[in-house]
Amino acid sequence: MKSHKRTYLDPVHQDIVLDGDIPEQRLIIDLIDSKEFQRLRRIQQLGITSYTFQGAEGSRFTHSIGAMYVAYKFLNSITASQSVINQYAPLILVSALLHDIGHGPFSHVTEKIINYHHEDWSCRIIAGDTQVHKILESYKEFPNLAQSVVQVLQKKYIPKYVSQLISSQLDCDRCDYLLRDSYMTGTAYGQFALHRIASALAVDEKEDRILIVGKKGQTAVEDYLFARYAMYVQVYSHKKNLAARGHLASIVKRAKFAWQTKKDSCFMDDTMQAWLFDKNISVEKYLLLDDVLLMYHIKRWCEANDVVLADLAKRFLNRQLFKAYRIPANDPTLIKDVHNKACLVAKEKGLDPDYYVGVESTDFRPYEHEPGSAQQQASIMVLGEDGKVHDLSALSLPIGAMVKGNYQTSWLIYSPEIADSLDDIALVAVPAS
Repeated sequence: MKSHKRTYLDPVHQDIVLDGDIPEQRLIIDLIDSKEFQRLRRIQQLGITSYTFQGAEGSRFTHSIGAMYVAYKFLNSITASQSVINQYAPLILVSALLHDIGHGPFSHVTEKIINYHHEDWSCRIIAGDTQVHKILESYKEFPNLAQSVVQVLQKKYIPKYVSQLISSQLDCDRCDYLLRDSYMTGTAYGQFALHRIASALAVDEKEDRILIVGKKGQTAVEDYLFARYAMYVQVYSHKKNLAARGHLASIVKRAKFAWQTKKDSCFMDDTMQAWLFDKNISVEKYLLLDDVLLMYHIKRWCEANDVVLADLAKRFLNRQLFKAYRIPANDPTLIKDVHNKACLVAKEKGLDPDYYVGVESTDFRPYEHEPGSAQQQASIMVLGEDGKVHDLSALSLPIGAMVKGNYQTSWLIYSPEIADSLDDIALVAVPAS
């Protein structure tokens, strides 16, 4: 007999098996085979992190399937004691699978540079004239599924705990990317006990939220938050990553300038023009964007008539990246002084400071707890041994301290040519006593 099962061999979760004879799993298979989802194979999960960690070359495709699998594990664990959530299983699995379908080239890197939100594009793709939308609407067993997935991703779906499993401070997305990114970067920072978290999950129907039950569950979530902190400090916000992001931002900025000033100074196809200049770019055009297209343009820009663009592109392509220096204070005046000093040095060396000097900042917080705010709904709530529900930060001393931490940092991004003047520049960054 012909088997209708599909197996995805995953380096993190091992075999992910889907059975085409089960409607909700056949739906997942069909969505994976859609051209919009296949596009995610051509978008790096970790953007340009492979310039720093050579193995970091996994795609949004593998992460999205992994997030769906984590959601499946969460569902199985909760359903074992609370079958009420089973009615939302197809919606939860599909939402987990499609949550990142709106990512653009190099994922979060260009999201910051171009200033757009991949979540908005995920919703537009799911609701638009796409294969994904047609597949979702073709499964009559799950009526209005496309609209419901959009509501989940926008955190407007009721019950709210459905969205919490997809996007909150403890969700299937973060659980997968921490484990996956740790594996792909060859580090151990993102490791934690996923099975312990899954076994501790419960639904609080009265308050419409997800709970962590018991001390063992609390400890597992603490480990997860420590892992998240370590991954951001050691990997995501690594100074070479920030330098590469600043370098790429200069390339995009100069390409826009060159094209607007003199169109024959650099190559730019219709899709790239739409992305960089058209605020109303269509879904059809947006879906043509991927890492391949952006890297093709960077290769073409190496031969641009615009000298600055050609230089920046060649350096990036051959990993002759900018450097980063951490400014040891967060005083805006001091940061501006350091930047101005570096600009003067760059100018003295014949470099345009608008493109060879910049400032990158990070403001990551591993766990946020703001009582009375909209963020409160997404807090990690624990059913303690006293039978009462508490925010995790109230039960855990280390997490309580984590909430109060100051994680904002600023970095001077500069061309290697001014490195020999860094000591003079750094003197400006010494706070007055």
